[in-house]
Amino acid sequence: MPKKIVLTGLDIGGDISTVDIYHTSITASNLISASVSASILTSTGVSFIVEDSITDFFAKCNDGGFCQDASGSISASVYSPNTRYLDFSTSGSDEGGSIEMTYPTTIPSTTSSFSAAVNFLTYAYANVEANNSIYPDDQFQGWYYSGSSTLLSTNPVLTITKTTFTGSDSFVAFFKDI
Repeated sequence: MPKKIVLTGLDIGGDISTVDIYHTSITASNLISASVSASILTSTGVSFIVEDSITDFFAKCNDGGFCQDASGSISASVYSPNTRYLDFSTSGSDEGGSIEMTYPTTIPSTTSSFSAAVNFLTYAYANVEANNSIYPDDQFQGWYYSGSSTLLSTNPVLTITKTTFTGSDSFVAFFKDI
C-alpha cells in the first residue's frame, strides 16, 4: 500500500535554489521530483506518494554551484506502515455541502478540504461525514477517490480502516443541486 510522506528541509545552503529528490539511492530510476524549490522545501515541505518499503530519501543540489554555504539534511515523517495519510475534499455545487472528521479525531466541518493521519494500530477505523446543505442545494451524492468516477459509497459516513478503500488515500464527497 502506498503512503504519503512530507519531506522538509531543515537547513539548506543559501546558494541552493533547487534540489532533485530521490528515494533509496541517487539514480535516475529513483528520481521522485526534479527541481524542487529549496524555499518550499524549508518552509511547508513537499508531499510525495511512495511505496511503504521506501524509507530513505535524498536531496541533491542541481544548481551546478558548489552548495558551499551550509551542509544540510532533510527529514521525512516517521515511517509507519500502519499510518495512512488521508486527504478529503468536496466537489460539485458550491452552496454549502461540507465534510468533517468525527473519529478518531474531530476536524470541524469545512466546505473545501482537509488532511488527517490515522494510525490504525491505535484506532480501528476513521469516520468522515458528508453534510448536506439546505435542500435543494448541495445534496450529498456519494464518495469517490479523487480523480475517479468510480462510486465508493452513497452513505454520508465513510468508514475507513487500514485495509478498506486502499485504491487511494484521497477522497472526494460529491454534492449536487436537486
